[in-house]
Amino acid sequence: NHPDNTGGDECLVAQAFRSGRDSPEDASFMPQTYGGMIAFIVAGEGDVALERAKKVCEGLRVVNLAVSLGSVESLVEHPASMTHAMIPREDRLAGGLDDGLIRISVGIERASDLVQDLKQSLDRVMEEERAERAA
Repeated sequence: NHPDNTGGDECLVAQAFRSGRDSPEDASFMPQTYGGMIAFIVAGEGDVALERAKKVCEGLRVVNLAVSLGSVESLVEHPASMTHAMIPREDRLAGGLDDGLIRISVGIERASDLVQDLKQSLDRVMEEERAERAA
């Protein structure tokens, strides 16, 4: 229920992106199949989004955390804490790089395994936050 943002208030995904063209105008000049890159922004502002995104990436078991996204296996990166960590937050945000952005390069694993892995990591982060609020 997370990646498509159908979890309502409980959803950790604020916005999702995928490769491919959906509009008839795009299809008329260049037929497109869907690529192997997806991205989403974890809900929250500033440090909340930053920490949530890091926890989601670290909680994945099938998808591997990596700085470079290009291999046969699925890889994930969190640019704000990895490749763009040295850039001041204000500059990252001005350039359109949200603190909660997570990028995934989809590999050759079973799609159901990847979806389950992502869901379990998002669920775990949500459950940890619920437990912290209840304490």
